[in-house]
Amino acid sequence: MMSLIKINLRALFSQMFPHARRAKKRSPVVAVLIALLVVYVVGALFMMFGTMFYQLSGPLFQTGFGWFYFALAGILVFAFCFVGSVFAVQAQIFSARDNDLLLSLPLRPSSILLSRIVALLMLDYLFAAFIAVPVFVVWLVTQPVNAAGVVFYIVAMLVIPLTSLAVASFFAWLVALITSRLRNKNIFTLILSLLFFAVYIWFFSNIQKNIQTLILNSTRIAEDLKNALFPVYHLGNAIASGSALSMLIFVICAVAPFVLAVMVLSANFIKIATANRGVAKIKYTRKALKVSSVRAAFVFKELRHFISSPIYIMNTWLGSLFMVVGAVFLGFKRDMLLEITGQLAGFGVTVSPAALIIAGLTAVSALNIVSAPSVSLEGKNLWIARSLPVRSFDILLAKALMHILVCGAPAVLSALICAVFFRVTVLQFILMLCLPLLFTVFTALLGVAINLLFPRLDWINEVQPIKQGLATILTMAGAAAVILPLGLLYIFLLSRFMDAETFLLLCAGLIILLSALLTAYLEKGGSRRFEALGSD
Repeated sequence: MMSLIKINLRALFSQMFPHARRAKKRSPVVAVLIALLVVYVVGALFMMFGTMFYQLSGPLFQTGFGWFYFALAGILVFAFCFVGSVFAVQAQIFSARDNDLLLSLPLRPSSILLSRIVALLMLDYLFAAFIAVPVFVVWLVTQPVNAAGVVFYIVAMLVIPLTSLAVASFFAWLVALITSRLRNKNIFTLILSLLFFAVYIWFFSNIQKNIQTLILNSTRIAEDLKNALFPVYHLGNAIASGSALSMLIFVICAVAPFVLAVMVLSANFIKIATANRGVAKIKYTRKALKVSSVRAAFVFKELRHFISSPIYIMNTWLGSLFMVVGAVFLGFKRDMLLEITGQLAGFGVTVSPAALIIAGLTAVSALNIVSAPSVSLEGKNLWIARSLPVRSFDILLAKALMHILVCGAPAVLSALICAVFFRVTVLQFILMLCLPLLFTVFTALLGVAINLLFPRLDWINEVQPIKQGLATILTMAGAAAVILPLGLLYIFLLSRFMDAETFLLLCAGLIILLSALLTAYLEKGGSRRFEALGSD
């Protein structure tokens, strides 16, 4: 049992912090940097939730709603655990790839299931700690504490992930049921991921506003919560007043769904593990075959790979999403843009709203790094591309063209949206349409070039080259290294001698020149380097 739990824990954390199979031993400097990054992320989360509950603790305890403080903590812990583990539950229980292997071994199905549940619980407890610890520290610092309340708080934070796991299991079962007959189930997964991401962005972008709303309307919200979710009220009351009866009621309400979920999963685990999750059947229709060029064929190959991978899309294409959403937002918040231009004018920098939009769209396009991991994603199949009787330049250019297609279309759409909402001149419209597109071309070529210099072909899953590959970091840094100096150059020096539109024209010429140099590199040195990959 313990061996199975360790294996499942390693599988879960390898998805979050994967490493290459033949990776060299990390140097002490890299290990220290990674440790500092982990400390920073954990510290930032603790600080964020600690600040949030510090602002809430005084008003809630002073008005006699101390139980609401702990109820909110419980709700956030539940939500954080659910969002953080729902896809892990779906992958570990309903879509695990090693079910057939494990069931062929002399292991009891109940042991396999229990080991996975325990591993998932460990993951949930990790997520719960990011909220539970700062909430507890704030409580200790700002309010008088009773021993019974401390014990009940610890018990509650151990019990809430059980309920979260039960709900996540039900949700994961629905996802598995829906996607089991879908031809493009990755699209469904992508939509869910984007939905969770949108909720995350909304919550944390409005966190201060939500805190103020809670403080001002705490009495009404607390009463509504007490009537609608009585277990949550008993959770808060048990900790705030030390009521053993309330704690017993909450534990029963929280543990019962988990026990029920385990019973249902145990009774149906073999059926779940051996389910044949095929795809929707498609009736073959005879059609004439179409012949395309070599370059077009490779572009379509790259597009199919990109569209079929939610991880690829979520980690490399969000700049385009931000660009479109930002364009619509600016259309309805034109006063905000005018306020920014007014503030810049106060510092002696005269910029029109249209020029500011052009600069903003161009800067956001730098967040797109679709082409950066494209060479690494060839992985063990690199030999197929290298063995084909085609020019290496065509293969490399197809990767850049795929980036231009998937990122260029949102750039054009964003420019059109902004042009509709704002009055722009002909020159401003041309720049608004062309400059973000030109920078998209530059970023596409830069990503392929840097990935050739820093490939990662020995990955186990696509998360490694996409999220942890050095090429993705350097591509984004390289794009920023072009944009930031140009922006600072205009603000602090050239704004006195030329208008923003003229400067943006010069920037367009510079980007065209850099793109031409990158294209020449890919055709010569880049092609030779691609042909040498895998033979080092």
